[in-house]
Amino acid sequence: MVIAGELTQAQLELLFTHMPLGLGFSVADEDDVVRFWAGEGFSSCSPKLIGRSLFDCHPKRAHAAIESLLADLKSGRKDLVDTIEHGKDGAERIIYTALRDASGAYRGVLETVLPIDEAGSADEAGEA
Repeated sequence: MVIAGELTQAQLELLFTHMPLGLGFSVADEDDVVRFWAGEGFSSCSPKLIGRSLFDCHPKRAHAAIESLLADLKSGRKDLVDTIEHGKDGAERIIYTALRDASGAYRGVLETVLPIDEAGSADEAGEA
């Protein structure tokens, strides 16, 4: 992907305000600290957790699975983990994407949450 140009903080905020993001996304750094947030929010997490562990955004019952998928992303065994979670508000597609620098070093994780309708397709994203 080619990235060129610069955006101001205000322009970035407008970009994320108007970009179709599903339910939202968060970015954690290589130390598993939440650094960025955009979107509606997740049932177990909110923007107040910026600067804290991404494990604070997930229920304790999910910690082992999160540790395992992060190990896969950090080691390079996987670049993406795509899951479906069923909760009280319905099904959600959660995509964890490794963020790597130009040399391929792991620099963090992008967690994207998309609502899923009853037919199993991602709402508003045009993806399944």
